[in-house]
Amino acid sequence: MKKTVCTVLMLVLALSSLFCAAEYYDPWPDVYEKVSPSVVVLNQVTYIWDSKTDSVTRQEQGEGSAVYIWEGGYFLTNAHVVEDCDELEIYLEDGTTYEAFVVGYDTAVDVAVVKVEDELNMVPVTIGSSDALRVGEQVAAIGTPLDYSMMYNTFGVGRVAGKDRYEADYDSNRAVGLIQIDVAINPGNSGGALLNAKGELVGIPYMKYMGYYYTDGSNEEFEVYEGLSFAVPMDVAWPIAKSIIETGSFVRPRFGVTVTDNKGPEEPLKNYPPAGLLIENVEKEGSGARAGVRVGDVITHVNGVRVYTFRDYTKIVDKLAAGESFKITVARYKDEKGEDLKKFEIVELEVTLEIID
Repeated sequence: MKKTVCTVLMLVLALSSLFCAAEYYDPWPDVYEKVSPSVVVLNQVTYIWDSKTDSVTRQEQGEGSAVYIWEGGYFLTNAHVVEDCDELEIYLEDGTTYEAFVVGYDTAVDVAVVKVEDELNMVPVTIGSSDALRVGEQVAAIGTPLDYSMMYNTFGVGRVAGKDRYEADYDSNRAVGLIQIDVAINPGNSGGALLNAKGELVGIPYMKYMGYYYTDGSNEEFEVYEGLSFAVPMDVAWPIAKSIIETGSFVRPRFGVTVTDNKGPEEPLKNYPPAGLLIENVEKEGSGARAGVRVGDVITHVNGVRVYTFRDYTKIVDKLAAGESFKITVARYKDEKGEDLKKFEIVELEVTLEIID
């Protein structure tokens, strides 16, 4: 009997060990070993001419990161990493350097594609879905902060702290539903890889909130932000990158109007157009002109949702593709000749997104 009990206990302990081993499996070392060779340093170079000495000085402006995404030498990075430089260089961990050039970019979403003509011994990363991420899910970032000679491809693990952070980048005029993460992101990480536990690319780290000084009128204080970092979602970046690689550019579909944010009352008044998007120009070839949109109209609703700014508009329309239609509600104060109406009108129109440029 005792022998039987001991045998059962040994079996239970063995099974418990197996379950514990499975429970505590850590995927991240495998992810790093798999993906790290495809994440590189992207160095900005500019040349400065001194008229006094008639000499040219080579100056390195800064470093960012980039991820190999497509056979043939194509890397994904942030647009701000490649702007305003004369040359680009890609550095590998073993010291190998390649010349690179910009294929195309979209500053509204801060996405760029650069290319190396040389043959590369690299494997493109697997593209994952940022929409599939869940708040609380573990993610990891690979990139090179500060100095590539010291910190090449630093690896950090954290969690998705939030999704669809449309207002996080308040300097942008286009709303992008950013991924908020608590992974440490520092200068140089921009353009690197945000990965899920499968090693799939789900975002591009590019921004963090930092501490700053301010004065409250009597005392000076120091305010610090910790763990507030953000990444461009891959489901937003990938269609842009794919278009740049396949066609050389990315053209955002639109309906052929130029707008500006209009400050005004919540509801239209006789002499005061409401807050919304003021139509400043209507292109003859656009679907807006065909739908009857006029200069002076103020867009107040998109698909029934109240919009006040261009950012509000992009939250809705950027999710639509070329060829898709949507409804706009406009407050109209002028007739077809541009003369003031005696009484404003509320008009609902249907427009279609098109590739116009």
